[in-house]
Amino acid sequence: MPLINSYLGGEHAAGGRVFTVSSPVDGAPVAEVAAADRAVVDAAADAGARAYRADAASTPHQRRDRCQRVARELTARREEVARTVTAETGRPYLGALAEVDKAAEGFLLAGEEAVRLTGATVPVAQPGKLVFTRWRPTGVWAIATPWNFPINIPVEYLGPILATGNAAVWKPAPTTVASSALLMECLIAAGIPDGQVTMIATDDAGVAEHLVSHPGIVGVGLTGSTPTGNAVARSAAGKRTVLELGGNGPILVYADADLDRAAEAIAASCFTASGQICSAGGRILADVPVAAELAEAVAERSREYPLGDPYDEHTRVGPLHLPELAAEVEARVEQAQRDGAAVLTGGRRSPGYPTDQYIAATVLRDVPAHTPLNRNETFGPVAPIVPLASDRLVAESNAGAHALSAAVFTRDIGRALTALESLEFGSVAVNDRSTYWELHLPFGGWEGKASGTGRVGVPDMVRALCQPQTVSLDGR
Repeated sequence: MPLINSYLGGEHAAGGRVFTVSSPVDGAPVAEVAAADRAVVDAAADAGARAYRADAASTPHQRRDRCQRVARELTARREEVARTVTAETGRPYLGALAEVDKAAEGFLLAGEEAVRLTGATVPVAQPGKLVFTRWRPTGVWAIATPWNFPINIPVEYLGPILATGNAAVWKPAPTTVASSALLMECLIAAGIPDGQVTMIATDDAGVAEHLVSHPGIVGVGLTGSTPTGNAVARSAAGKRTVLELGGNGPILVYADADLDRAAEAIAASCFTASGQICSAGGRILADVPVAAELAEAVAERSREYPLGDPYDEHTRVGPLHLPELAAEVEARVEQAQRDGAAVLTGGRRSPGYPTDQYIAATVLRDVPAHTPLNRNETFGPVAPIVPLASDRLVAESNAGAHALSAAVFTRDIGRALTALESLEFGSVAVNDRSTYWELHLPFGGWEGKASGTGRVGVPDMVRALCQPQTVSLDGR
C-alpha cells in the first residue's frame, strides 16, 4: 500500500500525521497519506509563484503542446487510473474509464483554447492611436476539488491553468488522494514546469483554510458542497473566485410529456454514478395526472441499473462513497415514507455486500413537497416523484435553495419556452437528462442562490483565470 505525500515542484514533500484512505467497495485500505501542514502550503505557494514568473515568456503554442502531452500520458495510463478511481469512489469501472477519457479530452480542449485566446482592436476618438486588448494570466490559484469525479473535475481547472500560463496549488479531496497522485504523475511526466501545479494532500480543514486565504494566492476555484463553498468565499475575500457548488436540480414533467422518454432520462439523471453528481435529478416534479404513471415507468427503468460489484461490467450502481452518506440517504427515504410517500424500489442499504454503503436504485411516489427528500440535496441513487399541479412546477423548482441545473419535459414548445424564461438555474435541459454537459459548455449556478458563482467549462474557465490588458500605441 503506497504512502502518498504532497507534490512540490515535481518532488514529494514530507508530511506529518498519516491517515488512511479506505475503499467503499470492500472497506480495504487504498493508500496511506502523509497529511500536509501549513508549511507545505507556504512552500507550494512559493513554488507556484516561481513557476508563474519563470513561465512568463512561454508562447500559447508551447502551452498547447504541454496540454497535449498530459492528455497522452493520461490516456496511456487510463486503466490504472480508472481502477484507482473505482477503488476510492465506488463508481463502476466502466464509468471511471469514461471519466479518464473525458479528462484527456479536457486537456486537449484547453490546449486548443490556448491558441484561440484572442483580444480585440478598439476604436478610439484620438487620432494616431492603435488600441487593442489582450489577455494576461493572473498568478497562482488555489484549486479545491471533490471526490465524486477525482480526475475529470480537476481537469476543468488544471487544463485551463496550463493553457494560460497561470499556476495552481491543488488540494484534492482527502478520500481520493491516490487517484489525484496518479494525475500528478501524468502532469510531471508530461514535462510541465516545476511548480506550475503542486498538490496538497491533507484532511485538515485548517490547512485548507490557510491555502485559500494565503496572500500568495490570487484566486480560488472550487467544486464542492454549498457549506464548503460559503466558508471558502469568506476565507478568500478579495480574491477571484469560481465556485461550483451544490445541486438538487428539479426535473419538471408536464402532462403532455413523452413519459417513456422522460422516464429514461430521469433514470439516467438519478442513478448514474449512484446519483453522486452535482447535476443529478434531485427531485422529480410531476404534473398530477401523470405522476403515478411516471413513477411506475421510472421504477421499471431502474431495473436497467443493477447494484453490484463496481468492477463487474454489468454493474450500473456501485456503493455510495461514504458510510455517513449511505446512512443519510436511507434516513431521508424513511422520513419521506413517514410523510406519506411510497417506496417502489430500493430505499435501504442492501445486505450481503462487503460494506454497508450499497443502496439500489430507489424510486418513490407521492413524495410531499415539504419533505427533506425534495427540499435538500440527496447525493444518492434516488428518484423522488413529487405530484404537483402544472401551474406549481416552476414555482416549486425556484423555491429550492440550489440553482445549478434543471430539466423540463413537454411536447409543447411554447410551454418549454415559458418555463425557460422563469426557471432560475444555470443550466436547463429540455426533453433531456439533467446531467447533460460537454466540456466546452459554461456550467455553474444561478447567481444569488446556493450553487456558487462563475462558470467552469474550458473557454469560460480560461477567461476567468486571465485578466484583460488594454494597450495603446501612439503612432505620431
